[in-house]
Amino acid sequence: MAETHQVVTKVWIAPGCIVCDACENDCPEVFDVREDTCLIRPSAMKAEFLRPLTPSILVAAEGCPVEVIKFETVEVAGPAPWVGKPGEEKAAAASAAGVAHAPSGGGRKEVALGPPDPKWQALISASHVSNSLSAGPITTVRKSTEVLQAEEMVRAVHLPRGAPSDQRAAILAAGGAYAPTPSLADRIRTRAKKATAGALRTRRQFNLALVVGWGALAFCGATALAMFQDFFGPKVLKEPKKIWRVGKLDEYANAGVYENFKRTPDGGSGFWLVNLPEEGRVVALSVICTHLGCIPFWAPADAKYKCPCHGSGYYVNGVNFEGPTPRPLERFRIFRDSDGYLNVDMTKVFRHELGEWETPDSFVAV
Repeated sequence: MAETHQVVTKVWIAPGCIVCDACENDCPEVFDVREDTCLIRPSAMKAEFLRPLTPSILVAAEGCPVEVIKFETVEVAGPAPWVGKPGEEKAAAASAAGVAHAPSGGGRKEVALGPPDPKWQALISASHVSNSLSAGPITTVRKSTEVLQAEEMVRAVHLPRGAPSDQRAAILAAGGAYAPTPSLADRIRTRAKKATAGALRTRRQFNLALVVGWGALAFCGATALAMFQDFFGPKVLKEPKKIWRVGKLDEYANAGVYENFKRTPDGGSGFWLVNLPEEGRVVALSVICTHLGCIPFWAPADAKYKCPCHGSGYYVNGVNFEGPTPRPLERFRIFRDSDGYLNVDMTKVFRHELGEWETPDSFVAV
């Protein structure tokens, strides 16, 4: 029966890799371990490339601790090219160790070394610097991308081997892989700038807080003052004064006091309409006591206005004669309109002590 052997034609990595770097150590031509995963190199996507690396791939698959390395094989006729003739495997191992294999005969006799193991030959020929940060510290050297770029730049400018260290540092700094230590003066200036910026920022914050605080205080003061004025200000000044039409003059032809408008139609304090035959006038007397603002009542039997609060008394014409009241009742303006109706204007007041009862607007003649 003809001899056959298995060769690997396809390799892939199943989910679950723990990025242990073992596969790259065993077969760096196929596996590329990165920071968070392991990849198959683009060149290893071809079956022709994988055939001679079959032993290394098998070793890597067997050494995977989580068994995520998967591969496909095909059977090929003929002996495996990486397996030496009988008796030469030990020579290959000795060759890899740098020791010649000597037969067990008498004298020392040089023995021709067999071909090297393809696994070690491939490993030596494909030795490289790994970019992976998870690479092992013994088999690979971990360098960042910036360092590799800087080294490429150094090689691109043909920097001599014996070049000064400062020249090499300048090339590395230009590539972004080296940052020179700032001088003491630069550090002092940087710290001073930061301190100045912090002080300015603190001062601005303080000024802003001061403005906001004073603004809030002014607003609260203005609000309190407005509320005080609204609460303690005299409300009567805000009430609109009114003019009332009270009827024809013929309705008040008889002498005496008419109490129809002691309360105005809107419920406020009103006036008495009084026909005074001795004066030949009709007047409008205020119903507010001039002592403390109470409302007196008309007593026909006594022919006087009597205040129930403190006993002040007034004659029918409004002149005071008893009690604590200091002056007579006030009179309102009374006049005839174009229609011949009497109107009482409570916005205009006439006082006896000021001699205003003789003003024509303070009465209507009858």
